[in-house]
Amino acid sequence: MTVDIINQTIRAMCLEIKTHAFATQNWQLMTEGEFLYEAAICIFGSQMVFEIAVATADRLQERKLLQPAPRRRSVQTIEREVIEALADPLPVPASDGTQRWVRPRFKNRQASLLAKTIVEIYGQSRTIRGFLSDAGNAREARETLMQHVWGFGPKQASLFLRRVGYCADLAVLDVHVLDYLQLARGLSLPPNKLGRLSLYEEIENTFQEIAAEFGHSMGCVDLATWLTMRVAKREAFL
Repeated sequence: MTVDIINQTIRAMCLEIKTHAFATQNWQLMTEGEFLYEAAICIFGSQMVFEIAVATADRLQERKLLQPAPRRRSVQTIEREVIEALADPLPVPASDGTQRWVRPRFKNRQASLLAKTIVEIYGQSRTIRGFLSDAGNAREARETLMQHVWGFGPKQASLFLRRVGYCADLAVLDVHVLDYLQLARGLSLPPNKLGRLSLYEEIENTFQEIAAEFGHSMGCVDLATWLTMRVAKREAFL
């Protein structure tokens, strides 16, 4: 699949996204529990594919472990409860429409990150809503989340802000988008190098230029690129 074909697909996907208004929430109407659920998806998504991250967060939500108040529980207690909840396989939808059962990877580490986040924020009588309300702009909100949510680098914080409907002008530079940048612009960027915010924002500025060439918002082009590259690699077009 050539870059021209990929770009044509991205343009078509952008129109599809705008037409169907690919669902984002209104963060001002969300509960703190909903914020924590979305944060959990983004924490888990750094170590596992998106569908498994969602299934993991769903399991914890079902077990009422994504509570915005730690109720004086320690990090160790919350961590143990999360690990126990993830001991059984999770139902995950397969690409062919069937369901498969999966055990999440690195569940001990994910449990630790989530437990520390809950205590870090709610144990200090703070809230995610408060972080978002107090931020002067999207980049400031991203940096604040990185300081308080364990496991959030620039990518995870950007994805969270997009999913809750806070902004559409931050890039989620995951492996699929990075592969596009290498293919289209010759940029070789190992994902582990982008944990540094200054470098992340430098590449984000480059992606902003690409989005302008497509004539759509950066969030729209970013999502369209993610969808296009993901399918192309899954179907072995690349």
